Amino acid sequence: MNLKEAADTLGVHYQTAYRWVRDGELIAGKIRGSYEVQAAEVERFLALRLAPAAPPISLRVRDWAAQLTRFESALREGNELGAREVIDRLSDGNVPLIDLCEKLFAPCMQNIGEEWHNGTVSVAQEHRATAVLERMLGRLAIHPRGRPRGTAVVSTPPGELHGLPSAMAALVLREDRWKVHHLGADTPFDDLAKFSVEVHADLVVLSSTLTSPNEWSTSFGETLASFGIRLLAGRPGSTLRTLLMLARSSEKALEQHQF
Repeated sequence: MNLKEAADTLGVHYQTAYRWVRDGELIAGKIRGSYEVQAAEVERFLALRLAPAAPPISLRVRDWAAQLTRFESALREGNELGAREVIDRLSDGNVPLIDLCEKLFAPCMQNIGEEWHNGTVSVAQEHRATAVLERMLGRLAIHPRGRPRGTAVVSTPPGELHGLPSAMAALVLREDRWKVHHLGADTPFDDLAKFSVEVHADLVVLSSTLTSPNEWSTSFGETLASFGIRLLAGRPGSTLRTLLMLARSSEKALEQHQF
């Protein structure tokens, strides 16, 4: 049969069947400029497509402390490939993204940050570790299909220069099917409010490691509420699971929450 007939039998568009032939998935021969597919090959391919897919293998991590030690050691040494190997193995094993953030990335940077504060890690070493982590977060970004839950703007309050917590918040929200606009760190409140209105945001998430949200969240939350936008204000020690719970909340009230 010709490729058009094969596509009809397979229940797909001709261009889809042509792509399968081009990629070597569907075997076809070219006769006088047209592709011909054997009926047996169509039956084989159809059976393959209808066969139930095996469930993905999920890696069970029994010792997160050991994983953290390996990952943190690689970061301290500037061994980006070594750090990436730890993350890639866990990610390929379908370990949830939120676990990687909460059980590896966040405690690792907290430990390195404390050592920088104590003078045992230099500013350059801390910046190197941060840069490596930022690149890893970019590699792990997921853009799932499906209708978005809503639109979220993620940033930090003015003066906050630590952008990794907000980057992790953006990552897990995006995986949770939010349309996310991540603005990085140190965004002025006026610009943040204007931008959030322009993109029709449902939610603004601000992460802070230096100041208590009580110092700025009330007035800014009221400003956002006047435009119908909710504010979630993170504080030191906040968890991403709490963020997701509050973001998914079906409450109609526009109260700002701390997490």
